[in-house]
Amino acid sequence: MSTPQAMLPAVRRPGTIMAALIATLVSAAAGVAAAITVFAGGTNMVKSLLEDPAVQARLGLSDDLLKTAQDLGGDLYQQVLDQAYATLSARAVFGAVLAVLLLVFAVLALGAALWARILITVVGLVAVSLQLLVVTDVATSSMKLFGLLVVASTVVAIVLWWLPANGRYAKAAARLPHA
Repeated sequence: MSTPQAMLPAVRRPGTIMAALIATLVSAAAGVAAAITVFAGGTNMVKSLLEDPAVQARLGLSDDLLKTAQDLGGDLYQQVLDQAYATLSARAVFGAVLAVLLLVFAVLALGAALWARILITVVGLVAVSLQLLVVTDVATSSMKLFGLLVVASTVVAIVLWWLPANGRYAKAAARLPHA
């Protein structure tokens, strides 16, 4: 004889799952914000980056060299700007896709399923790697800020998703009969 479902004890979702979800949401929002920063800035953002003395020194450029490049061929200079913007845009698109994937997998992981937590971990580590590249490469201060926020919140989220309470919750929820 089976026990009626109403008599079975309810399994409470631990607060660590909601904390992990919030950390993942922060990561996804910061990833999308970083992408928006790139698209809103366009090639003008690249021009302003190239005018920064710190960026010039890092790239081995100078104001004189950039001025000469502009004077010799405006089209050539524009191609350089377009190529740099294309690189930043590709990173932004990849970052936005990773942010959406993190969001989707986080919603799917509300039941603390092992496969969903594994996917969050893998996608999260790729997102962290990408944002570390952005932070350590030539980028605006807002791109670096959002990148650091993605790194920090994703690391926190990954740790929270793997806390023992979540595993116990997943096992307890799996033992309950499904309606």
